[in-house]
Amino acid sequence: MNISYLIYQAERQRGVAEQREADILAGELAASIAKASRAAKAAVSRHVSGSRPQVPVIPGDDLIPELSSRR
Repeated sequence: MNISYLIYQAERQRGVAEQREADILAGELAASIAKASRAAKAAVSRHVSGSRPQVPVIPGDDLIPELSSRR
Protein backbone atom coordinates (compact mmCIF):
# COMPACT_ATOMS: atom_id res chain seq x y z
CA MET A 1 0.00 0.00 0.00
CA ASN A 2 1.36 3.37 -0.99
CA ILE A 3 0.87 5.71 1.97
CA SER A 4 1.84 8.85 0.06
CA TYR A 5 -0.90 8.19 -2.53
CA LEU A 6 -3.50 7.76 0.24
CA ILE A 7 -2.41 11.07 1.75
CA TYR A 8 -2.65 12.68 -1.69
CA GLN A 9 -6.20 11.36 -2.14
CA ALA A 10 -7.26 12.61 1.28
CA GLU A 11 -5.85 16.11 0.73
CA ARG A 12 -6.99 16.83 -2.83
CA GLN A 13 -10.32 18.46 -3.63
CA ARG A 14 -12.87 16.30 -5.42
CA GLY A 15 -14.70 17.47 -8.51
CA VAL A 16 -18.46 17.94 -8.55
CA ALA A 17 -19.13 14.75 -10.52
CA GLU A 18 -16.70 12.77 -8.38
CA GLN A 19 -18.32 14.02 -5.17
CA ARG A 20 -21.81 13.28 -6.53
CA GLU A 21 -20.74 9.71 -7.36
CA ALA A 22 -19.31 9.25 -3.86
CA ASP A 23 -22.55 10.59 -2.34
CA ILE A 24 -24.65 8.21 -4.46
CA LEU A 25 -22.51 5.25 -3.42
CA ALA A 26 -22.75 6.26 0.24
CA GLY A 27 -26.53 6.56 -0.07
CA GLU A 28 -26.82 3.14 -1.70
CA LEU A 29 -24.69 1.62 1.05
CA ALA A 30 -26.84 3.23 3.74
CA ALA A 31 -30.02 1.99 2.03
CA SER A 32 -28.74 -1.57 1.79
CA ILE A 33 -27.68 -1.55 5.46
CA ALA A 34 -31.10 -0.20 6.48
CA LYS A 35 -32.86 -2.85 4.38
CA ALA A 36 -30.79 -5.63 5.96
CA SER A 37 -31.43 -4.18 9.41
CA ARG A 38 -35.21 -4.07 8.85
CA ALA A 39 -35.19 -7.65 7.55
CA ALA A 40 -33.20 -8.85 10.58
CA LYS A 41 -35.51 -6.98 12.96
CA ALA A 42 -38.58 -8.51 11.30
CA ALA A 43 -37.09 -11.99 11.50
CA VAL A 44 -36.28 -11.58 15.18
CA SER A 45 -39.70 -10.15 16.01
CA ARG A 46 -41.43 -13.01 14.15
CA HIS A 47 -39.33 -15.49 16.11
CA VAL A 48 -39.94 -13.81 19.47
CA SER A 49 -43.63 -13.08 19.08
CA GLY A 50 -44.52 -16.44 17.53
CA SER A 51 -48.04 -16.39 16.15
CA ARG A 52 -49.16 -13.48 18.32
CA PRO A 53 -49.42 -10.27 16.22
CA GLN A 54 -48.33 -7.09 17.93
CA VAL A 55 -49.91 -3.69 17.46
CA PRO A 56 -47.28 -1.18 16.34
CA VAL A 57 -46.87 1.64 18.82
CA ILE A 58 -45.95 5.12 17.73
CA PRO A 59 -44.32 7.15 20.52
CA GLY A 60 -46.67 9.87 21.66
CA ASP A 61 -49.79 8.59 19.94
CA ASP A 62 -51.48 8.21 23.33
CA LEU A 63 -51.29 12.00 23.68
CA ILE A 64 -53.73 12.50 20.80
CA PRO A 65 -57.28 11.70 22.02
CA GLU A 66 -58.71 10.39 18.74
CA LEU A 67 -55.82 7.95 18.31
CA SER A 68 -55.90 6.58 21.83
CA SER A 69 -59.64 5.84 21.64
CA ARG A 70 -59.11 3.33 18.82
CA ARG A 71 -57.38 0.83 21.10
